[in-house]
Amino acid sequence: MDLLSAATSPFKRLFFSSKIKDGKYGGIKGVFLPNILQMIGVVLFLRLGWILGHVGIVQMSAIISLSSLILLITGLSITAIATNMHIGAGGSYYIISRSLGIEFGSSIGILLCISQTTSIALCVSGFALSLQEFLPHVPVEVFEISTLVMLAVISYVSTNLALQTQIFIFCALAISLGALFTGSPSNIPDTLVPLETASSMPFWIAFAMFFPAATGIEAGMSMSGDLRKPSRSLPWGTLGAIIVAFILYLNIAFFLSRSASPEMLRSHPFIIYYLSKAGYLIVIGIWAATLSSALGGILGAPRVMQAVANDGILPKFLGKGFGDSNQPRIATIAVFLFALILTVSTDINMLIPILTMVCLVTYALLNFVAFFEEFIQNPSWRPSFKVPWIVSLVGSLGCFMIMFMINAGATFIVLAAVIGICVWSSMRKVKGNWEDIRFSLFSFLVNKAINKLNQIDENAKTWRPNILAFIDSNTPNKRDLITFSHSLNQNKGFLTFSLCLPKVENCDRKALELKSSINQYLESINVPAFSHIDHNDSILGNMASVVSHYGIGPLTPNTVILPFNERFLEDGDEVINFISSAHSQGKNIVILKTDSEISASFLETSRGGGQKQINLWWEGKALSNFKFSLVLAHILQSSPALDDAIINVNAVITCEDARESMEREWEKYKKVVRMKNLHFSLFLEPENDIFASLQKKIATADLTFISIRPMRKDNLEEYKEYFSDLLKKTESCNQVAYVLSGEKVNFGKIFFD
Repeated sequence: MDLLSAATSPFKRLFFSSKIKDGKYGGIKGVFLPNILQMIGVVLFLRLGWILGHVGIVQMSAIISLSSLILLITGLSITAIATNMHIGAGGSYYIISRSLGIEFGSSIGILLCISQTTSIALCVSGFALSLQEFLPHVPVEVFEISTLVMLAVISYVSTNLALQTQIFIFCALAISLGALFTGSPSNIPDTLVPLETASSMPFWIAFAMFFPAATGIEAGMSMSGDLRKPSRSLPWGTLGAIIVAFILYLNIAFFLSRSASPEMLRSHPFIIYYLSKAGYLIVIGIWAATLSSALGGILGAPRVMQAVANDGILPKFLGKGFGDSNQPRIATIAVFLFALILTVSTDINMLIPILTMVCLVTYALLNFVAFFEEFIQNPSWRPSFKVPWIVSLVGSLGCFMIMFMINAGATFIVLAAVIGICVWSSMRKVKGNWEDIRFSLFSFLVNKAINKLNQIDENAKTWRPNILAFIDSNTPNKRDLITFSHSLNQNKGFLTFSLCLPKVENCDRKALELKSSINQYLESINVPAFSHIDHNDSILGNMASVVSHYGIGPLTPNTVILPFNERFLEDGDEVINFISSAHSQGKNIVILKTDSEISASFLETSRGGGQKQINLWWEGKALSNFKFSLVLAHILQSSPALDDAIINVNAVITCEDARESMEREWEKYKKVVRMKNLHFSLFLEPENDIFASLQKKIATADLTFISIRPMRKDNLEEYKEYFSDLLKKTESCNQVAYVLSGEKVNFGKIFFD
């Protein structure tokens, strides 16, 4: 007796130990068994022979091999990830959220909860229908509800009890498979004859019918929070289940191809019942398969839900755990109720493709994480088990390809759901208190993009304003400048707000605090932008330095925006030097002058009432300035702040004789430009004084562009006098943008081919 006890004690410890000291489980109980029981399901008993009869052993072998290959690559990727990082509760959700961020993680987590819960309902319905074959007088709903309640109670009371139950189910499956392999074609009764059925099935349709059998590794992954050593148990438990399932399916396929004709296999999907010596054992196997899959789902789904809830994506009460093993009892009740509703009130056959798609999306992202980490080789990536990046990349792309081959419609639905949940999580501003690889991912993409941009010449057809806007914390029109800059940028170029400060004590610390304050302010008004803080003894000199050095490679600002300052009227030397420096570097310059308060923006309400208006003035000279202003007006017209605004192009004539020819030229110009709400007005000014007409027109304009004459280096004093005179002539004008085009771009090509 002692010898027997000693001989069986390792087996008992491995499979039947009812209590583990730390409340955790090993690879057999926690990973291998849940995985293999999910894989050995209804497909094996009721669909394998039927598919085989349609496609033949060669294509069937290819289907099994391809499915197993995708699963094997995913298992290898999981192994690499698991040997590099701690795997917490939630399995695939944990890995993806900790790698690709909370947004992607929330999508996969919620979809996994839904898919696993729906899978429970599907398996329970299948089990109930098989019982009704023997007890037809009992309503199927009675079997469904009682089965689901039984499984939920087992899972609710104890995870260990549920896992022990899976062991007995595994034994029942093993006996059932043994009965199949000991069967013989001679057992098929003579009354069982082939029927007239379709003789072939497209490869990918057959693949779609079989692949759900290869989506079982989620069961073991979901148990990651209950494992003693996830980094060891997940890899070999997952890979072991994949290999065993592959060998099993392939052997059964060959056995069936030798034991029955293709016609017989197509005609009788339940042919294995007749091949077996003991048909009742096959029935027990079917029951065991459906129950094991349902039990695997009711173990895994609450744990994923618990992990997602603990990260703040789902309501917190769903994340509450009980006992030493952190039993997710509240989540189990939620999964039970959801599965109950689906089971008794929904035809879920249409959801089967969606379930497969969710698994494939998950596998694709797991493979992508392993690929990217191995490809980038971050210092933190040091897995004990290395997988070549090309293998994981093939696995990721293969999953997406198979998704489209199986069901393109379901693929689009799942991808739309992933994107939708990502957007929802982003809008809720859910933050994960962990580090992920997104910074590395986007840094890699930006690096490649910048290097590519460096090899491409910029042209007018692709021009967008990359803006460097200087703000002054003491200037009342800060909100105006921010709104104006954002309306020009529209998240399609680069926008940076820079603040230059004089040097003071603790200026570095104050600069960090101010930068944080600016970022919070920009976020509060929903303006995505960069911020830059610098300090120097000379503010305008510091601004010139920022213009010279800010940016990287080809990604440098092409347009500089300044807030108007009253000191420009008193002493324009500094601003002229700044304009000279920026213009010589090929920068476009805009000086924005408004009279609004900080709490409002001049672009938010129409000044003249009704439709907003933008004024441009044609002077017949500085043509590049006019074209640049027209481009800015066109961009503003497509922004929410000045949506569909009227653009008025104004010009001055000295005599009436010029009116007809000017209007004729304008009509030609307007047809080519193709801008909406574009109008042309002529003002008679015998003295050719544009400012006299400008003063009359500006009262009703929401924004007026005024051209600044290009600089001549040989006569700086004369230019200072001109600039001071321009500011004085427009001193009473507000909501004005003074523009000077300095970029070597022919803006006319934007409008003229």
